[in-house]
Amino acid sequence: MKILNAQKTGSLIATIRKEQNRTQQDLANELGVSSAAISKWERGIGFPDVSLIEPLATSLGITIAELFKGEKAENNVDHEYESLLSDVVKVSANEISKKKKITNWIIAITVAILYLLISVISHRWEITWVVWIVYCFYRIFTEYIYKKY
Repeated sequence: MKILNAQKTGSLIATIRKEQNRTQQDLANELGVSSAAISKWERGIGFPDVSLIEPLATSLGITIAELFKGEKAENNVDHEYESLLSDVVKVSANEISKKKKITNWIIAITVAILYLLISVISHRWEITWVVWIVYCFYRIFTEYIYKKY
């Protein structure tokens, strides 16, 4: 049995949303996404981001297992199974968030280094470059070094 079926999941999202007399825009506003994203999910073209799985299931009043299966469970879902799915979703979302954060910092540090190199080569120290460099080092200290203690 295939667990993830975007068509079935999309159909379930649409059915429950309509039963709750909510528009795609209502659901989109609640989850912080566009109504176009909701439309794609409901048509089975895409699947919600892992960070949205738990909030979406909660909003629809179903379990994560039911959302993944694309159908409501006839009997109660095993709470241990649901807890495991919830933990997997949270770990995945945290890993994605961590990778995005690292990527953003790599970009910020690269820009700061480029500013520094340009300043050294051109012998022009404009205040914005200095402020940018100080800001980057401040963020590194507060997010990575200070939080370890």
